Amino acid sequence: MFKQFINNVQGADVYMITSLLIFSVFFVLVGIYLFMIDKKHAKDMSYLPLKD
Repeated sequence: MFKQFINNVQGADVYMITSLLIFSVFFVLVGIYLFMIDKKHAKDMSYLPLKD
């Protein structure tokens, strides 16, 4: 199915590479954010659902 899509649509490879780059950049940025976040803030947020 994907081979037919790639063969029939011109420029499909551009869309696939673009979506892969967006996907990768998003998760790299989220990973960087998680390493830079204040540990106390993360701990407070993890206990938030258990607080009254």
